[in-house]
Amino acid sequence: MNKKQESFFWKSINSQASKFRKNLGKKAINVRDSIRDNYWEASQNKASEMEEFISNKASDVSKYFRETAKESTLGKKQINSEVSEETENNLEQEEIYHIFVAYHIASQGGTQKVTLKSGKSYNVRIRSNSTEGSTLRLQKCGLQGNDAFLVLHTFYNPELNLDRRMNSLVIRASIYERSKTRCLEAYSRINSGLHTYDLPALNLLDFIVELSNIDSLIGLRYRIASENSRWVAIDKGLEQVLSYGNLMEVQKQNLKGIYLYIKSGEPLPDFANFRQLNAIILNSAIASELKNKYLLASATSMAMKIDILIINLIYSNTEIDQSKYRKYLSIYQQLREEGKVIDNKMIQNLDGVIFKSEIPRICKIVYQLLRDRYFESNLERNINNFNAAFMKFKKAEKFVKQATNSEKTTNSFGNIIIQTGMLIQEVDDAVVSGGVGILAGVKVLKGGEALIGAVGLVAIASTLEMSIQEKIKLGITEEGNFSGEVAYSEMMNIINQVSWVIADGEESKLEQEIDIFKIFKGNKNRKQILKDLETKLYS
Repeated sequence: MNKKQESFFWKSINSQASKFRKNLGKKAINVRDSIRDNYWEASQNKASEMEEFISNKASDVSKYFRETAKESTLGKKQINSEVSEETENNLEQEEIYHIFVAYHIASQGGTQKVTLKSGKSYNVRIRSNSTEGSTLRLQKCGLQGNDAFLVLHTFYNPELNLDRRMNSLVIRASIYERSKTRCLEAYSRINSGLHTYDLPALNLLDFIVELSNIDSLIGLRYRIASENSRWVAIDKGLEQVLSYGNLMEVQKQNLKGIYLYIKSGEPLPDFANFRQLNAIILNSAIASELKNKYLLASATSMAMKIDILIINLIYSNTEIDQSKYRKYLSIYQQLREEGKVIDNKMIQNLDGVIFKSEIPRICKIVYQLLRDRYFESNLERNINNFNAAFMKFKKAEKFVKQATNSEKTTNSFGNIIIQTGMLIQEVDDAVVSGGVGILAGVKVLKGGEALIGAVGLVAIASTLEMSIQEKIKLGITEEGNFSGEVAYSEMMNIINQVSWVIADGEESKLEQEIDIFKIFKGNKNRKQILKDLETKLYS
């Protein structure tokens, strides 16, 4: 790729990302970091319009790329597809994927397996000296025969000794020498693009990096590498179960395709394989901590799709007076985020709109769970009681089955315009809105807490109810490997913005924050928290 082409590409990224946010009504904020590479002087004026890149609240991949984008790498695909250096196509027609590349592959070159939303995998050749933000186009591999575009992330940088800086952080940390060794081993694995068996050490390392004064750009690279390591383990769990199953290749590809939407932080395209994919991963041999991470990401992607369908139904329903659209929307949003609803008559009217519609049954079950939850007393809610929650799910499922006509249900959604009030407007980390998906971490969407909780409950209950025959067909061989009660309790703790640390064998509540590292950074007793995290290495 020559400089002219590359400059055009990055300008296109900025332009299209900006258009997307404008369509969603998002306001951009000024970037704080200066552009250190002279190559990007021509784009500097546009940079001021972009949001701050990946943080606890939002991520903006285009700003991140401006710091480090170099020449595009060449690749070679596994099945009859060529890699092109051309980058002047309309970005709206691109499928963008973010992949982490191991240090040794980025520096010396090599191949890496990449799976796309089609569910197909390709062995891509990575050119030597590929640095952060390098780009790669796979011709005609997209869902509609369009090009797929890869953005590479790596710790490799010939100008900066990142290994030395990371090692120095660990060595200076006030922890035992054995703990330092385990943290350095965890870093070595994430730097190599491998999953880390020692999750307590990785969690401790995350904390050490988050508390440091390390350059924000390096910290961002670390965050991506750390999250990637966890998802590599989830990837392997999925692949292992599928290898034991009795599914046709096209069925496996469909499951992998849905999984890629979840990893991209985007709404699911359909509901066909949601139940099966959840069952596979939740019954896999991966650590429960990783299952919790997947469950939240999966429930979020499904919740966004259900939210889109319900709000689109409200806007498009001809029986609703135009002057009352906002009222109906407000009632639904209050249910969605578990706010207080005072107009019971409007809820009943909304019931009629939902249950008479053709939207999929799972949307109606989730809505019924939200509705029932509002009318419960505080004592009845008991949010972490899984047995009670499961019975409510069965009650909602039965009600919807009796109240709706299955012949009028459709799973064909078509193209739906993003409307005001949809949760997807809050998803800055989604790849489609300029983020890096789950590589920025999995967060609870503000305003959708109750909705995500209801979807998570449905996912857990559906997994537990799956027949032995269906499990065997999917490749699930581990009996008793999944606890619905534990999964539900952990999910609700996260959704209700409660983070936990284990200290002296007891659970210590940290008040009302989602991002545990945000709490740690501002907590006066950081040394004690560091000690608590270190203790978990030996518990």
